[in-house]
Amino acid sequence: MGFRRYLSVVIGLLIVLAISCVGFTSSDKVIKFGILAPFTGGSAPNGDATKNGALLAIEQINKEGGILGHKLELVWEDSQGAATPAVTAAQKLIYQHKVDAIIGDTQSTAVLAAEPLIAKEGLILFPLGSAEKITQLGNPWIFRVREHDELAGICIINFIVDNLGLSKVAILHSTDQFGVGGAETIAQALANKDMEPVAVEAFNTGDRDFTGQLLNIKSAGAEALIGWAFDVELALMCRQARQLLPGVQLFGSGTAGQESFLQIAGEAANGLVGVVTFNANLKDPAVEELVSQYKERFGTVPQNFFVSLAYDAVNLYKVAAEKAGSVEKAAVRDAMRTLRNVKGSHGLTYNVAKNGQTLNELFIIQIQDNKAVVIDKAVNENVEFD
Repeated sequence: MGFRRYLSVVIGLLIVLAISCVGFTSSDKVIKFGILAPFTGGSAPNGDATKNGALLAIEQINKEGGILGHKLELVWEDSQGAATPAVTAAQKLIYQHKVDAIIGDTQSTAVLAAEPLIAKEGLILFPLGSAEKITQLGNPWIFRVREHDELAGICIINFIVDNLGLSKVAILHSTDQFGVGGAETIAQALANKDMEPVAVEAFNTGDRDFTGQLLNIKSAGAEALIGWAFDVELALMCRQARQLLPGVQLFGSGTAGQESFLQIAGEAANGLVGVVTFNANLKDPAVEELVSQYKERFGTVPQNFFVSLAYDAVNLYKVAAEKAGSVEKAAVRDAMRTLRNVKGSHGLTYNVAKNGQTLNELFIIQIQDNKAVVIDKAVNENVEFD
């Protein structure tokens, strides 16, 4: 055998061996995940966190041989967190990239805009928006890997009324789907206790001055103020509320646990109580493992909860596909609906409800020394399953 022929045989064997070691063959189908999220604008950190979380899970799964021998790939498109660009981004993911599943959007407005197209094409969608409308659509392809506004609102109100004994509650919210939906569910949670807010004030996303709204809340005699907005606005709201509403207890949406919120709010955040799905400081094996793996891969500790949720979305797909014994879209979808007691990377447990809601419990946090500390956990016992 000539040297060149010998060398080509050796190289060929090495390639076959390398492929077999990770469980893939050249004929294997690729499972492609698409990220629909904002990568520009004020919410860009949420898009980056979503992408990194999904990428970490995909890289780990590929090292272990993929899903049923199928390699995973990741692509992403910028929704800008808004309705019209979200539809355009979804079209690119579906028709250009030909994805098998979509994770996102982090903004409910963008989810609701893109959902009809995704439903039409029959793709599994892992929404990261919290609006109640998302799981009220009746879309069998939806599996939301995040808390929903109703649960968050109930948790906040129960803590205010039952734990602290406060009754004069005010709401200050953004006018996007996230803020409006949150305000509605908080008001309903109060109504369930035969109470109503003493004031409800709103502002446009991007506003920086909340003086007028806060003075109205002060005039209403509020004892507790719930701010329902994204991280930047919530942080600025806290800083101004500390000056204008001394003595009023502050509460916030899930964005209160994000590092971006803590950096902007500074000392004004201390004492604020919120509800979150992820806390990097939690002493839980699942959390500690994610933090360690993320730090090794990206050089920092994950502070944005979308890292954990996107990471879990990929792994839930894996669990469902392996349970179904197939990566065919409808088979994975049907298996997803049967998942119970799957522990997530945040330490909470996924149980897929009939409406596609997968996460039905939350951590209650308080900001102490500019760090989010878990002080309790709330579980929704009223979940309807198939």
